[in-house]
Amino acid sequence: MSSTLSTLRKLPHKLRQLARSMYLLAADPRQLGSNSRRLWRAWRTGGTPMLKHQLLSLGHPDAPTVPVAPTDAWQDYQQRLASEVLPVLRAEIASLTQPVSISILVPTYNTDPAMLTAMVDSVRAQIYPHWELCIADDASTQPHVRSMLQELAAQEPRIKLHLGERNHGVSHASNRALALATSPFVVLLDHDDLLQPQAIYRVAQSVMADDPDMLYSDEVLVSPDGKQVLQYFHRPAFSPEYLRSHPYIVHMVGFRTALLRSLGGFDEALGISQDYDLILRVSEAASRIVHLPELLYQWRTHTGSAGHDKMAQVMATSTAVLQRHLDRSGIAARSAAGVSFNFFETQHQIADGQRVAIIIPTKNYGSLVRQCVDSIRATVQHAAYDLIVIDHDSTEQASLDYFAQLQQDGTATVLRYQGPFNFSAINNWAVRQLTRPYSHYLFCNNDIEALESGWLEHMLSQCQDPSVGMVGAQLLYPDRTSIQHAGVCVGAFGIAEHYGKFLKLPPDRVDIAFMGRLVSTHEVSAVTAACLLMRKDAFDAIDGYDEKLSVGFGDVDLCLRTLQLGWRVLYCPQATLIHHESITRGKAEGYDPHPEDSALFASRWRDFLDQGDPYFHPAFEVRHTCWLVRTPLHCQPSINRRLFSRSGLGQRMQRLSYSASVSEPLQQAVAAAGTQPAA
Repeated sequence: MSSTLSTLRKLPHKLRQLARSMYLLAADPRQLGSNSRRLWRAWRTGGTPMLKHQLLSLGHPDAPTVPVAPTDAWQDYQQRLASEVLPVLRAEIASLTQPVSISILVPTYNTDPAMLTAMVDSVRAQIYPHWELCIADDASTQPHVRSMLQELAAQEPRIKLHLGERNHGVSHASNRALALATSPFVVLLDHDDLLQPQAIYRVAQSVMADDPDMLYSDEVLVSPDGKQVLQYFHRPAFSPEYLRSHPYIVHMVGFRTALLRSLGGFDEALGISQDYDLILRVSEAASRIVHLPELLYQWRTHTGSAGHDKMAQVMATSTAVLQRHLDRSGIAARSAAGVSFNFFETQHQIADGQRVAIIIPTKNYGSLVRQCVDSIRATVQHAAYDLIVIDHDSTEQASLDYFAQLQQDGTATVLRYQGPFNFSAINNWAVRQLTRPYSHYLFCNNDIEALESGWLEHMLSQCQDPSVGMVGAQLLYPDRTSIQHAGVCVGAFGIAEHYGKFLKLPPDRVDIAFMGRLVSTHEVSAVTAACLLMRKDAFDAIDGYDEKLSVGFGDVDLCLRTLQLGWRVLYCPQATLIHHESITRGKAEGYDPHPEDSALFASRWRDFLDQGDPYFHPAFEVRHTCWLVRTPLHCQPSINRRLFSRSGLGQRMQRLSYSASVSEPLQQAVAAAGTQPAA
């Protein structure tokens, strides 16, 4: 009865939405054909959910579709995996002369018999035979568990068993499983989940080729019976700041055995959030962390998990775990709850001696500059800054009068720049004119408007970290509900495009998007210079903007050169501003307003573009900015593992590279077998 009443209460709203969508569909007869085709593609791709989203987005023709995959995509993926990928991988396994053993750690407690059997079967079905399954039962009270485990161990010599006499909790059981391990590398498996058949071989490939301290994969969340896919988790390359904002690494995760033991294994004082604690502790000590960009793990959800029943306790425990991580890492910050469950915010104090030069180039448009300047002065209260307005040959008298007023009353320093427009040259020239010592430069467009107090403080608190070279903000369109920028995906649409572009936010402006990417501080490859905070020493080290890129992609090039020297580039969603770029402005298909810059950028960064942005997953559609999963699902024998390694460059540590999975022996084995890897 209650559900019926709820449905009836929502009916007027749904009817209004439908009426609005039908009106938009018919409002412009010229677009009727293209809009109808968009709706048909949405239905074919994602069924009713995507069709609904596409109907509601007709008012914005460039709005993205939701990042879902069709319901039969997983079944299709499994079929192609079995027929196209596994035979190739089996050929490589057969050619190995010195295979490495992998230990699989499983704590059990009162496991459902069907799920326990399925879990063990998924291990026994691994195409890589060099494994041992270390199971530690935490004194299950249901008698079937012990008897089933003993029977399974009797059938399979690669199963090692510890049967506890007293219940001590999951961390204790996990440590008992770790004690059974004899392999140099271990992976974690929950007692009610499943491994994909190639999972352990992908781990062994990385162990043999990359020598990792830690690795993790992608996974798929499925219903308890495994028949319904609820979500795909396609993860980026290792992102330390993302991990502090959200425990985005869950399954499958593996560790160097010796390192895990040296750290004491799991913290047995923790009954929940123990995995998050372990991953944070290992990440502090690890030299090499590898991401395997492939769906290797089936996470079977059910209503009895601690995460559903004890959300408040999970948040409190994880916040404390994160605080201990910050303290161990020497980061003077406080861990606090974020905008939603399992999201967190690291609150830094701004150190003494930080001062920002806010550089605002403009030609005329005094009214926009006034809006920008007034909003900055109203919202920045606890960060030291100076406003530097660069007047590039303005001719409008009203603008000239306003700039003179700024100079006269001391609100801003106004510098006159002459010559042809060159975005890179103007900003470089502005920096050279500064006489006061600054720790940071904020490159700011004249059409930026600050919304809330604290935005610059958030950016500066992140960018004072010596390992962070620059920080970008979340930018909204003037409607204040549509994302204009949430970081830059290098390679999107051929060269680069903003993440989240045109995504609509709900009234409370909280939208976690794909795995919280809109609301989590995290590493990206680039951010836009419409609002970009950069360390002075990083700017000096790369010699500023490249003036050969006069209009397009100078900011992306600036970011990549900073990244290349080992600094991190962050997206900071706590800094939210309006970018008064029109939401209706776009470029026609195939039109490029700065082809020379585009060609130079593409030539210079060809290797990066070919390898792919490490923070953008190969499973996503590259002609899309909102994490749309490609269909059919990404499935091929060769994967490019993403490697993170710490450098020896003082505080700077980020090094990202790639390691292909398909080796020379595979090519020979494939040729002998007459099988060709998928492209």
